[in-house]
Amino acid sequence: MTSTNLPVPQPNAGRAARLRHLTRRLATDLATQLSTQPPTGRIVAEARSRLHQTISRYRDGGNADDATAIRLSMDLRIIRVRDEAWLASQAEPIVMTALLLDVAERIELAFLAPVGSLLAYTAWDQGEREVARRAVEQVLAAEPFYSMALLLQMALHFQVPPGRVRDHMPTLDEIDIRMGRPEPGWLQPLQWTLADYLDAAC
Repeated sequence: MTSTNLPVPQPNAGRAARLRHLTRRLATDLATQLSTQPPTGRIVAEARSRLHQTISRYRDGGNADDATAIRLSMDLRIIRVRDEAWLASQAEPIVMTALLLDVAERIELAFLAPVGSLLAYTAWDQGEREVARRAVEQVLAAEPFYSMALLLQMALHFQVPPGRVRDHMPTLDEIDIRMGRPEPGWLQPLQWTLADYLDAAC
């Protein structure tokens, strides 16, 4: 499985219906959990753990079940988690491309932006500029102001070498210093996405 699979193929009607049902259940459960204002650090730690466990599974030649893949797409709405996935995409582009494509095949449009942007990055970083451009277009068609996709669109337009972006990416320790301790605002993009998705699904 390579990034040339983009744009991501859609599942057949029966499987798509099952995935929609599972997505709504997971989104409802997560929105309910977040409404109780759980400790942000716990939510972020669980999301990071899920990300690393999933990467390890793909590194060993396995894959994620539907619930894990869908939940991971929600986790990536947390910027701290997405940036960690971004760094993993630099360190293990083949593994991350396989993981992200597998996730993208199972998620609904509301959760595409971080997954699609990370796919665009891995394609661009591996020299597949046209694939990266298509992925960025797909993300921005769904979410015109998603910042990572806009950054990649600008880099592609001005033909910035991927290495220049890679060289300016902070390390995990630097990200932790810049972002500080987890705070409730970290979860707002996820909460807004869940609310919009569940409203539209009614």
